[in-house]
Amino acid sequence: MTADPRHQHRRELRLLLGFLVLAMGLGVLTWQLPWLAPLQPWRPGEPVPLLHLVTSAKQVVVDDYGELSTAAVEGPYAEPISANEQVQRGSQQPVRVPIEAVELPPPVDRPPARATLLSGDDQHQAMEPFFQALARLDGGLEDDSVEIVRVLHWGDSTIAADGITGQVRRRLQGRFGDGGPGFLAIEVDPRWGMRPGIVRSQQGDWETHTITFAGAQEDRYGLAGTVSIGEQGDEVLFGGLRIDGKRQPLSRFDLHYQARPGAGSVELRPSAAARKVVSLDAEAVQDRFLAVSGGSGSRTLRLRVVGPDPVTLYGVSLETAGPGITWESLGVAGASIASMLKRQGRKHLAGQTRRRDPSLLVYQTGGNELTYPLLLKGEGEGYQQAYQRVLRMLRAGAPAASCLVIGPLDQAVRERGRIVSKDALDRMIAVQKRAAAEEGCAFWDSRAAMGGEGGFARWLAHDPPHAWTDLMHLSTLGLDLVGDSLADALLYDYERWRIDRGLGPSPQPELAAGDDDDSASPIEDRVPGRPVLRQSGRRATDSHAD
Repeated sequence: MTADPRHQHRRELRLLLGFLVLAMGLGVLTWQLPWLAPLQPWRPGEPVPLLHLVTSAKQVVVDDYGELSTAAVEGPYAEPISANEQVQRGSQQPVRVPIEAVELPPPVDRPPARATLLSGDDQHQAMEPFFQALARLDGGLEDDSVEIVRVLHWGDSTIAADGITGQVRRRLQGRFGDGGPGFLAIEVDPRWGMRPGIVRSQQGDWETHTITFAGAQEDRYGLAGTVSIGEQGDEVLFGGLRIDGKRQPLSRFDLHYQARPGAGSVELRPSAAARKVVSLDAEAVQDRFLAVSGGSGSRTLRLRVVGPDPVTLYGVSLETAGPGITWESLGVAGASIASMLKRQGRKHLAGQTRRRDPSLLVYQTGGNELTYPLLLKGEGEGYQQAYQRVLRMLRAGAPAASCLVIGPLDQAVRERGRIVSKDALDRMIAVQKRAAAEEGCAFWDSRAAMGGEGGFARWLAHDPPHAWTDLMHLSTLGLDLVGDSLADALLYDYERWRIDRGLGPSPQPELAAGDDDDSASPIEDRVPGRPVLRQSGRRATDSHAD
């Protein structure tokens, strides 16, 4: 006997209604029971479920006041661009940014960045040696014999790719003079490391190890956390920036290498000076250095492994005749306080640092440390102790140098379709700031320069985007902007220090780190109405990423 279709339909409707009532009841429970909160199907501020089906490309949301509104569905995601485009759009664009010294107004915001000053109980005391060195370059002290002021900047992937550091270098070299590229590792992984504008070209089969992935025979990874082993015939060519169509003349080269039993020899051939050949053989493993003159000004330095035995090299420093400043990128992708403490020999690093004779040490890690149990336990005391050990380790080779800690950039995660800052960042910044104060270092909050909490989402949504969709890294434009903010803070504090010490305003209070033409720059456009002082000399006109 066939069932009555109407009876069957009524039964199906009753089942559907019962299911909907059960679903609604369970949904209500997620707001009533705190432990079910993660299962809530909707929260204020999120798109209202299903209503988008009748609003085309609009999302219906409920604001903080309970009102319905619609918004276009446009995900704030940046499409990846090629390395060449990054160079054209970001790091290699000429910039000119003035610094007012007489009235000392605080640095202006550079949307989406916010002006952020150095902090610390006495940041002037912490930065005193560095500012004194800058004053000597300005001729403001009786002892103005300094030729090169060196800054060593350790960090992770951001620094390995010359992010932030590249822009700070251009700003300060435009203001105080170009001291050259500084220290360069023999080889870096081109996927994560580069120095746009300089020459670092390898031939042969170099074997390279870093403090991130280990693999070296000794706990000696060089100044930049990178050590390379070469065999007969392996070569590397170094050169500085291209200025007025030619590579800048370099006056001094300094090879950092490891001598050991059975090691081979290397030949160093400056383009404008006599070649040198040095044997790396020794009775025991030890670090050594070899200074090589660039003569009247060598455009390049060619290093070649000669003989049948392998050699172990850390890198080469390249400097001009000066006067000027270097800002040396010593970053390794994936680096952290753990890799520094576990793999880098303390006496070894102190010797490498001492050889460079820096005026300022900068340390910037944190993004790879947000999940450390030491950070999340208690008030983060264990993390602070480990962080201070790293700072002492860095300062051991240059105890008289200034010290600057840079806090982590904002990072984010996706939660229920929204981009929110990682919870551990506030704790990490507070702990790093305490560690810096304990070790006599100044502190700069790069996350505050991004606008604080929610900064990553805002920079990602900015037009053009200043961050990548991995929610961890900034784009070239974003990194340059952070670099400008850091340069603003340093130059502002330097001018304030001069006045506090009775030196008066610097002879060149305005900075011009750009071409000496009259074309406007992207940074200039962000700070309308400010005067511009053109740089003597010209910037790099092309770029060769290594």
